[in-house]
Amino acid sequence: MKTAIVVDSGSNYFNEGINQAGLYAIPLQIIEGETSYLESIEISVDEVNDKMRRGIRVQTSLPILGEIESLFKKIKDDGYDQILAIPITTGLSGTIQAMISAASFADIAFDYFDCFTTMHIELYCGLTARRLLNDGHTVDEVKVILNDIVDHSNTFIIPDDLKHLSAGGRLSPLAAKLGGLLRIKPILHLDRSTKGIIDPFDKVRTMSRALERVVTAFEEEGVDENYQITLADVDNEKDAVQMEKLLKETFPKTEVVRIPLISTVSAHVGIGTIALQYFKKI
Repeated sequence: MKTAIVVDSGSNYFNEGINQAGLYAIPLQIIEGETSYLESIEISVDEVNDKMRRGIRVQTSLPILGEIESLFKKIKDDGYDQILAIPITTGLSGTIQAMISAASFADIAFDYFDCFTTMHIELYCGLTARRLLNDGHTVDEVKVILNDIVDHSNTFIIPDDLKHLSAGGRLSPLAAKLGGLLRIKPILHLDRSTKGIIDPFDKVRTMSRALERVVTAFEEEGVDENYQITLADVDNEKDAVQMEKLLKETFPKTEVVRIPLISTVSAHVGIGTIALQYFKKI
């Protein structure tokens, strides 16, 4: 069967300039009040960050079901018999369930792989799956290889503003207030062990110590030249520059990629956040 790969905008697909046959993407939604935007198509990362800087609350939502169905019908018209979707994890979004429904409406065979995160791990899984399928691997064989990537990956999030997490319902107001007074920096993470749900990893007193703690975690997990590290920030040039320097000093043979944090994540963690991922390359 001829198989198409589908990711979503959380992978940063629309900002990476990717144009590869058989690899498709669907935008998630950024919501401001009663207005919704297609992420990275109708509203950019910079525009979302600007709204947050001005105190405007933005939220996220899964792709529009009709848009998914239209994409799946296009994929079918393009000559594909089935879809292997690698979208944002079920721990953060209902996108996979929406895709299952859309595939039924579009009458196309459907399978999916949960990457237990989003961002560059999702994108790398999508690109790798496309390459492996092109090389003649079956979908089952591809999923075995993707599992190996995910088993050697993690996503860390260091929010700067606990009040933002509190406003989003992810932290109690009292905890946010006390955290601010004590200058606590929570380190959060998500991977297979958390089932794609953002869980606490550690907590320290300053951003500098948080960055150092994440680097230590990378070392403990054996990150080396066979991995890629992604560093992303939400309008936090100072700490991102510090972290990039630390990463390159600690992992001189490892590819380090720096990008702005995709709005799917930044809308929930706020201005000043630093996010990091590592994954083992194939």
